[in-house]
Amino acid sequence: MNPLGIHHIAEFVNCHTEFLNVPNKLEDFLLEGIKQSGLKYRKIISHKFDPVGVTLLAIISESHISMHTYPEAESASVDVFTCSDPKKQLKFLKHLEKKLKPELVRIVEVQRGNTIDIIDKNWIISEADYDFEIKYHVKKKLFEGKSDYQWIDIVENDTFGRMLFLDRDLQIAEYDAHIYNEAILRPISAEPERFKDIAIFGGGDGGILKELLKLKPKKVTLIDIDRMVIDLSKKYLKKICGKAFDDPRTEIVNEDVNKYMNRMQAVDAIISDLTMHPETFTHLARPTYLKRLFGKIKRKLKKDGLLTMQVCSAFDKETYALVDSLLKDLFREVSYRKVYIPSFAEEWIFATARK
Repeated sequence: MNPLGIHHIAEFVNCHTEFLNVPNKLEDFLLEGIKQSGLKYRKIISHKFDPVGVTLLAIISESHISMHTYPEAESASVDVFTCSDPKKQLKFLKHLEKKLKPELVRIVEVQRGNTIDIIDKNWIISEADYDFEIKYHVKKKLFEGKSDYQWIDIVENDTFGRMLFLDRDLQIAEYDAHIYNEAILRPISAEPERFKDIAIFGGGDGGILKELLKLKPKKVTLIDIDRMVIDLSKKYLKKICGKAFDDPRTEIVNEDVNKYMNRMQAVDAIISDLTMHPETFTHLARPTYLKRLFGKIKRKLKKDGLLTMQVCSAFDKETYALVDSLLKDLFREVSYRKVYIPSFAEEWIFATARK
């Protein structure tokens, strides 16, 4: 699990205001800024030191804001940490700048989580849980923002072309999308005549869908909870998805797959592009969640139906062992293949199983 948050650390230098030593005015500034920036206020506490200096802490739904003033130096130090849209934090800091009137503002953006990274807008870091991280140069930032479910980045890189990151985790790149998609579709492409009614779980970038449609299925249903990922892929990742989302054989469902499966009809094959690390959106223990997920998938496959799925990095031995145990308890003919994905800089494991 990699909990994410953005922490802005700001220094307001040479402030032209008489309020640096007045707690109630500073509280007013924080409250106004919280409301104007769209953050959700809960509580503010403050303490005035003798002879000068004030410390304030604002509790917000998203986390907290703290400030300490140095009236004798005409400056203030401010921290803003949230798990929501960092644009709100910057808007808050801009409001505070108008109130404190500093000659200079210095801001550092820090990514918080299992690792701590100073964010450089020219680079994006994709972390792993197994002793290394990958840093990608950002030639151009095409989109950054938060959907209802996750943080989304789409960037251009000189080597890998356009790249999609969800919660700072690389999902797909133009350069080698075909390698990933071919790997997950290999069991279906080996005998395409057997699979006419197929469901894709996840896959909001549209790459798997585009390649699957070349195999001439009669119907494909893509279920991805995040409509924003699909809309952004159609706008920025056309080389990956093409016009697949608009194909008449395609049905798009924006819903949690577990909920959708409650009314889903059985299909010939299910392609799962879902994460095997569901900790950020479920309170269930991971083994319990995945066991229930795979059990539902089995029930929604026709006799001799096929499951093909992405599993994890070849370095993620814990996830591989867990998935292997669960699949072998529920399915037959379970097999794996390792494929090197250049943009991931590692081998990725894909699994196949039959009902």
